[in-house]
Amino acid sequence: MLEVVAPTYLNRRSSGHPSRGSVNETAAEELLSNITVNAFYTKDYNMINPKKEGHVEHVGVQGGFLVVRTSLMTYLKLRDMVYSGEYYGGQDGRTSGWFKSGYGRHIWGSATIQGLMGHYFDHVDLEHSVELNRCRYNNIADNARVSTFATNSKFPRGTLIAQARNASTKNYHDTQCRDGRASCDDVDCQRFPIDKTRMVHYTYCKDPVKCNPCDYMETYKEVTCYAFIKEWFRVRSTLPGEDTPHMEDDAFSTIVQWMREDGTVDVQQGNCYKDYMMGFCQGSGRGNYVPMKHRNISLLPDDYKYTGIVD
Repeated sequence: MLEVVAPTYLNRRSSGHPSRGSVNETAAEELLSNITVNAFYTKDYNMINPKKEGHVEHVGVQGGFLVVRTSLMTYLKLRDMVYSGEYYGGQDGRTSGWFKSGYGRHIWGSATIQGLMGHYFDHVDLEHSVELNRCRYNNIADNARVSTFATNSKFPRGTLIAQARNASTKNYHDTQCRDGRASCDDVDCQRFPIDKTRMVHYTYCKDPVKCNPCDYMETYKEVTCYAFIKEWFRVRSTLPGEDTPHMEDDAFSTIVQWMREDGTVDVQQGNCYKDYMMGFCQGSGRGNYVPMKHRNISLLPDDYKYTGIVD
């Protein structure tokens, strides 16, 4: 339970504030027992500046992941909220945003999904919607803490690895947790094992089809992102007719990095375009991406056909 549900959600349910309190496994089960869940979602703590009072309490929903139960009543509620026009500008995180509830312009997309649903799930339907652990669902490989790398705290800079190039010249480090808690290792998504992740979001790692170069490997974010990218190409390789393109071992000399079980990083010389991208990228840049083959869906085995209804 504690691995699936966001700790900030459990805190909000138990203490009324996402950053206060600590809920154990037994208490979590009690909080979530005998409830009907109408929505699962994650939040994006990179949207806020935790140094500003009030912002941690009002965090927007991550618009890339929503699992909702179909409900005409909920739809009509949300429609009426939008029609009301009760949206107020400002970035104070207290009286801005929808119905002056604090989900204002410090949130990207505050006037639409990310702000409106943040208000709705936190204040209108808290007990029937659940914030999930964002490392397990909708993982973007972000640092759970603010980095001194950038003056803008919304820049999710990763944590330096021990083998970073010219590490002695790097003067940035991690500071407070983005979600306002004293400890946030349980949502350090840049180090979260990929085998425990159920869904990834490439917004921070960038699209695999861009064939990003492998010469920028200095933080845990890069290590995890390339694990995500490798998984994307692995899934592609399982499609019927997707033969792995040939690539010579010595075509490129790059750095390859792997996360060890103890959380440290193994760095080796290798060929990232072959090891991570399985030859579907024949070098750096979108122009080196090997396009997917066109398929006649009618000729595919039944196991590969989509049987859902599309409007």
